[in-house]
This record gives sequence, structure tokens and C-alpha cells, in this order.
Amino acid sequence: MEILDSRLVELVKNHLEISISTDISNFENVDCTIYNESTADGYDVYVITNDPRNVSVCEEVYYYDHDLANQFTEQVRYGDRTFYVDGDIYDDCYFEDKLIELFVENVEDIIENEELDITLEEINYLKEEYELENEEANSAEVV
Repeated sequence: MEILDSRLVELVKNHLEISISTDISNFENVDCTIYNESTADGYDVYVITNDPRNVSVCEEVYYYDHDLANQFTEQVRYGDRTFYVDGDIYDDCYFEDKLIELFVENVEDIIENEELDITLEEINYLKEEYELENEEANSAEVV
């Protein structure tokens, strides 16, 4: 058995209670908005903000897109749960890869989360894949 990356993304989003929308109608109805803008002289810049009506140029505007997925992770750690991410940014900046990294960081908690829709077969596969049973067996002390 192998679990698809899309399933890992689904599991971590459900576990962390993250919702990501690429629908522009959700632009202002989320905790964090990630999108691109153009400057007056035609340069593209990228914005990650909690308030799209009051963007802080110094703190929330990025010239390069290569760090947007990392900043997204930070926003999750700060407690943001609902996101609007421009569809092109989501695809081009490897947001799914970042979600898979979050999955790996949280795999033990995900396996133990009884509220997730995760099968016993998936749990056993993940335990074997991430060597979780071996870690527990090796860390047990003999009394």
C-alpha cells in the first residue's frame, strides 16, 4: 500500500483544521490572504497579510516568491486556520510540498487523532513508513 500525497495533504489539513481556498470570493473572509500585486512601475510583489485592507509594506510584502510557502507555515504556527491563496501562487510556490512537510512533523499526532477519517490500514502503513513502532519499542525501558 502507498498513500498518495493528496491524502497526506488532506490528513494534515484536517488534523490542523486548516482550510485553503483559491476562490477569490474568499479573499477577505479568511485569517490570512496570500496573493500577488503589481507595483506602479509594473513589478510583481507578493503579499501575505491578515488584513488585506491594511497591508504593511514593510512586514507583509515580498519581492520574491521563493519564501511564500515558508511564511505560510509560520502563519499556521501563529494560529491562522483559514487561507486564501492565489491559485498560481499555490501551484508555483510548492504549497502542497510544505503541507507534506507539516504532515511529517505531525505524523504521530495524526495517527493518534481519533477524530480523523483514517483507516487502520493507513495507520499501519504510516507507522511502518515512519518507523514509529520501532521508535517506541527502542525507547521502552526494561524494569
